[in-house]
Amino acid sequence: MYLHTLRRASASIPLEASHDADLAISFAGYDILKDEAEITATPRLAKHQMVVDNVEFDVYVERLNRLVVPYDEIFAYKEVVGEINVACLEHLLVLKLEAFVKREHSSKGDKDRRDVVKIGLLLGRKVRKFLIRPYMHDELGSRLDDIARCAIFAELCENNAHVAKKLRETFKVFVSSVA
Repeated sequence: MYLHTLRRASASIPLEASHDADLAISFAGYDILKDEAEITATPRLAKHQMVVDNVEFDVYVERLNRLVVPYDEIFAYKEVVGEINVACLEHLLVLKLEAFVKREHSSKGDKDRRDVVKIGLLLGRKVRKFLIRPYMHDELGSRLDDIARCAIFAELCENNAHVAKKLRETFKVFVSSVA
């Protein structure tokens, strides 16, 4: 999310960094990576983890994870920011919504909520629905509606009511275009 926001820098969408990152990786890429870094399997969570320069990476290996969007789909529609392949915003939306459902009442859930709003603001009406529809289910759609009604918009614009209203309206247009 950080790289997408950085690439499309906007005064109304604040840049927010975290101290972790998520990687979706092919089997071949994983074989190379495990020779370069110490990676720990976390079978309960269907992921691997590594730490590089005090940054924690969750590593989701092709077909060895429970991500709602399969690796080959993520890779097929990836975008390149600088020299880094990143999941497209449509796939990132579904992945973030799934994460939000699981950890809604935590600080990570708060960041997921903010990220979902930022994705909506970045996409606007330019949503490629065919990338979202196979993975959206009723609960995710319901959570998207809930987010559109929450107070997050004021937080994103430092409580500027005028800007918050515009952001909420833009996000609602996005939500209706996804439906």
